[in-house]
Formats: sequence, structure tokens, C-alpha cells
Amino acid sequence: MEGFVARHFGYRLRPGGGFEPAPLPQALFKVRKATTAREVVAARGFATAVARLVAQAASALPRKVPADPSSLRELAVAVAEGRGWVDFAALVEASWQLGIPVIYLPELPVSGRKPDGLVTFVAGRPVVVLLKNQRLAEWMVFVLAHELGHVALGHLGTTEGAAVVDEKVSLAAEEPVVPGNEPEDNQEREANAYASHVLVPGGIRLTLGPWPWPRADRLAARAIEFGKRHGICPGHAVLNAVKHSSRGNKEPFALGMAALKVLHETMDARTTAEICRDAARRHLDLDLTRPDTADFLEKLEVI
Repeated sequence: MEGFVARHFGYRLRPGGGFEPAPLPQALFKVRKATTAREVVAARGFATAVARLVAQAASALPRKVPADPSSLRELAVAVAEGRGWVDFAALVEASWQLGIPVIYLPELPVSGRKPDGLVTFVAGRPVVVLLKNQRLAEWMVFVLAHELGHVALGHLGTTEGAAVVDEKVSLAAEEPVVPGNEPEDNQEREANAYASHVLVPGGIRLTLGPWPWPRADRLAARAIEFGKRHGICPGHAVLNAVKHSSRGNKEPFALGMAALKVLHETMDARTTAEICRDAARRHLDLDLTRPDTADFLEKLEVI
């Protein structure tokens, strides 16, 4: 039992008995002013432990994430089954093909705050861990592209357990996550700009148009037409439009969510968890891991 806990939960045995968190190298914690890095340490520790288990069973050798976002976009579009844009499922598959696992852990058995996502270097490769509890997958495509941007741009160290931990990933490149800390602000801007170029070639943006705004079903239909014309994922187009629209200083969040639900039912109806789990099952070689580890990953719904 002690060995199982140590391997799977990111703890180690104390010399006098009991457990303590296993030491990890310094991470880049991208947290908001109201949050301290200590509040997300427990989530980082557990996510790192699970990421290491997955990395050890990944079948593809790790490859370099291209620093040019257009190259990552080309890879994702190539595996998008003719859709012509980069959606969450395509970017997850492209990441796995680069030897970078993507796992989804919306529920953690630890206390403290939970970041939107992190990328960590374990067992010789980066692993992206998505933690934001959001079943609608297109909410997560920018988060994933952002984390891959950290890897592509050299923000992630290659020491075992090194990590970049993003408490909150914003859709807007001009809104850094860590105000007042210039080096980390720059990295967040860079990762956001990288993600934007992967998802939105040329920077073109869907708009809601003049008030009154369209109903959710019409906005979804407009987003699909826009996506086909410009090669932009309709779900991301809706979120971008909502993020950059307001009336009375309030974003039309409810309209965006309703349109996303229409798109979810119209297009790929798989949830975030289902897409990540399907990819993990395709790309993991469970013969490379222990039976209790495979059972553990199954209980976490990683596979």
C-alpha cells in the first residue's frame, strides 16, 4: 500500500513513518493576484504524479513542438478528418502524435485551488494536464494550445517534474494572467499569441454584429459558416466573439454557452473527458505499466 500511494499520488514515505509530498523542482506558477503559488501546489503534485504514470506508458517517442504555430496548425488540420480547422479533438490527437500526452483531471483528491491547466516534464517528455471542469470541449482548445505554446517557446524546463502551472488561461492575449511580474507576463502573452495563431489564422474574428444579437441557434449556424470559410473552429469562434463583445460592460456569456451547446449537439457530441480518454486509449501501451497503475488510471477516467 505504501508503494502504491507513493507512486500514484506524488508522495514519499517519511523516515519515521507516514507520508509527505515528494519534492518537485521549482515551477513557473502563473497565478492571479488573489492566489498564492502555495494554494495550487497540491494540485500540481497530484497532476505531476498522474502525468508521470501516463508518460511512462506512452507509445510514441516525443518530438519537438514546432516553434512556428502554423506548423502545429498544419499537423492538427491534417488529423482533423476533413474539418479544415483546429478543434479540441484534432489538437489532442496532434499532441499525442508529437509524443506529448494530454490528460484530463477535472476532479482531484487534494485540497487547495485547481488551475485551468499545466504542462510538466516527466519521464523524458512534456505532458499536458487539463484540470478545468468543463464538459464542452471547445472551452478547452485554447487552454491546450496555450500549454503547447509554453512547450514550443521553451518556457518549460527539462528537469524531471519541471512545470508551468496556469491558474487561469484567458482568451485575450492582451490580458496577462500575472500582472506586475514582467518575465511571466511576457511568457503568458507569448503562449496566448502562439495559441491564437494555431487556432485563428490571420487573426480574423467572428462578431456578434449590432444589437439585438442573434439567438443561440442562429449564432451557431453563423459560426459554422464562418468556420468553413476561414478554417476556424466554430466553437472557438463563438467564444472569441463573446469575449470581445459587451453591452452595459457585460459579456454575453449566456448567449455564448447556449450557442456552444447547439454546436456540441450538431457536431462532435463527445465531451472533453471522452475526447481525452479516447485519445489516451489509442496512444497508451498499457503493457508498459503495472496492472495496478492501469486500474488507477481507469478509475481516474484517464483511460
